[in-house]
Amino acid sequence: MTKARNPVKGWITQNRNFIFPFLAFVVPLIVRAIPEILMGPYVVGFDTMGFYVPNTMLWLHGGINLWGYLATAPLFYTILISIVAAGGPIVVAIKVISPLLLGFLGLSIYMYARKGLGWSFIKSIVPALLGTVYFVALRVSWDMLRNELGLIFLFVVLTLLADRRNSSWKRYVLLSLAMMAVVLSHQLVSVIMFGVVVFTVAYKLLRKDFIRSVNLIAVSLPAVLFFIVVYFIAAVPFSFLDISTNVGSPLATWSGFTSYQSMLISAAGFFLYCYLPLLPLVLISLKRFGNLQLRSWFLLSLILLLFPIVFVSPFRWVLMLTYPLAFYVTETLSRLKSIKWKRFKFTVHRIAILYLVLSTAILSFGFMFMTSEKPFLYFNPEHLNNYIYQIPSSMLQNTISISDCQDTVNALQWFNDNVNSTALLLTHTVFYGWALLTLNKDQIRNYGFDDPVKAAMTTAQEGHTQIYLIWWINGQGWYGQPTVSSSFHEVYQSGKIAVYSYNMTNVVT
Repeated sequence: MTKARNPVKGWITQNRNFIFPFLAFVVPLIVRAIPEILMGPYVVGFDTMGFYVPNTMLWLHGGINLWGYLATAPLFYTILISIVAAGGPIVVAIKVISPLLLGFLGLSIYMYARKGLGWSFIKSIVPALLGTVYFVALRVSWDMLRNELGLIFLFVVLTLLADRRNSSWKRYVLLSLAMMAVVLSHQLVSVIMFGVVVFTVAYKLLRKDFIRSVNLIAVSLPAVLFFIVVYFIAAVPFSFLDISTNVGSPLATWSGFTSYQSMLISAAGFFLYCYLPLLPLVLISLKRFGNLQLRSWFLLSLILLLFPIVFVSPFRWVLMLTYPLAFYVTETLSRLKSIKWKRFKFTVHRIAILYLVLSTAILSFGFMFMTSEKPFLYFNPEHLNNYIYQIPSSMLQNTISISDCQDTVNALQWFNDNVNSTALLLTHTVFYGWALLTLNKDQIRNYGFDDPVKAAMTTAQEGHTQIYLIWWINGQGWYGQPTVSSSFHEVYQSGKIAVYSYNMTNVVT
């Protein structure tokens, strides 16, 4: 008697070339769309409101210095500015682009696993999903949109690098263009890419594959030259730190670390915080999974942690490890499945899958659905200690909590309606993007992360007499500033957000 064929399984088998790539794209897109929907009309992510919104608006209305624009790795900004210039609202554009980026990242990871590593359909979908919906990956997608765009092209580069059968000039042209796209997307992702290329060239030279080595060096030259000229010579954003333990050293001044040792300890703690749930599965395949590209990525990130660079937080390299580690976890699951333990053959494999699914779902859902006022236990600021600025307590915030968004809009609208057009509003970086969405940029004085009292005094010395400040009400402030100086007098309040008037006769120094 023949066993009845499962029509669903048969349909999946016939359409697997479409189904699995579709899932790799759609599942991350839907997951990332959830916090955008929950945030309503407001964007998700600190950098989105703190930098992408103001930079885009200032470039659109104030003009662009080409050299400075190129130095920002401008591909994402070019896409965003084009949409906004065509009439698209900037907030809506970002809310749509963010889920799309994570969807395309999932697809690019899947294609690398499938085409670059030659994995099966089912095995390839695992790193695509884990590398996009694990809470660290969601944190990257929260506001590191340029970084994410660079990662999409990086996996395209890795896929083309892994294609040993195709040595045509078309492949090398595509590879060169993809490498340039990475460089135009993000500087740190470019460093990872160049590191992988260097390891690959070295490996080919050891195997005496001189032709492929020369070809790879040649196609890398345009991206390398652009990176060196624009990012190193012109912008000079990188210089190696003095890693001395002196309090006045660059390490202490810029990063807040009192010593090189304290930085390493903090970075190690952050690594454990991010990946402790995955480590049992990572360690099993850490030695046995010998893929050159992913191993190069992993080793390079660890090396960069040991040799920090100015203006680049060591925690950034830790966040970038989520992608190679997703492949190590997948390799472990595959190995556990192949181990023959008689009647217990699949027990460990199924337990490992159940553990991975539950731990990922619990952490990711807690990160997405809980608010900063009532965060999930793992993301409670009291437990995050020094990592609150690397991993936010909730995705449901940008520069401010979801609960403060409407109150911020109310406060800015009050300022717009009730204050003389010659008055100036002092804004911390967290409120600058918000102010630009409501007010004329000439009414705004952005003091960044500096002292608002000093900013007010400087502004008053310039001859301005009507100076205001937007901040939280006393006792509720974020970013290490719970209260406002008595030099400011509250004139409007909406919820926990207030507008203050600067009193030049009551200055506290």
